[in-house]
Amino acid sequence: MSKPIEYIEEKETEEDSLIPDEYRESLGSFLKTIKNLNDSGFLTLVNAMAANYKFIMDTFSDQFNSDTTKKSVTNIMSIFDLLSKLDPDVTVNLMNRLGDSINSAGKLQDKGFMDIMRMLNDKTVAGYITLILKIISGLQEKK
Repeated sequence: MSKPIEYIEEKETEEDSLIPDEYRESLGSFLKTIKNLNDSGFLTLVNAMAANYKFIMDTFSDQFNSDTTKKSVTNIMSIFDLLSKLDPDVTVNLMNRLGDSINSAGKLQDKGFMDIMRMLNDKTVAGYITLILKIISGLQEKK
């Protein structure tokens, strides 16, 4: 019978001798990362995008140059321009009042014509109605 193996002799392969000891762990981690990317399908995605980059760039170019995109960007920039012109303190005050009004509006019940007329006679309510009417008139196109 043969003797049991008492120890395993480790031989350095030719490939191991090419990689310095301080880089072996890093290279192993790098190869594990590449394997995980391949297993997840990410490398397949990157390869497909690289193979079809001209089609992808043409599609992006067509989308960015479309009238719909140009109008959307113009509208977004107009909204930011409007918001930059508003005074933050006034806006917060108006939003708080609007919230309070909405909360108290549910409590109103059976208001008649005379109650509405009394509300219109109030300076605060009349001021807000005037503001709303000015905003509406400003929305109309100038001829």
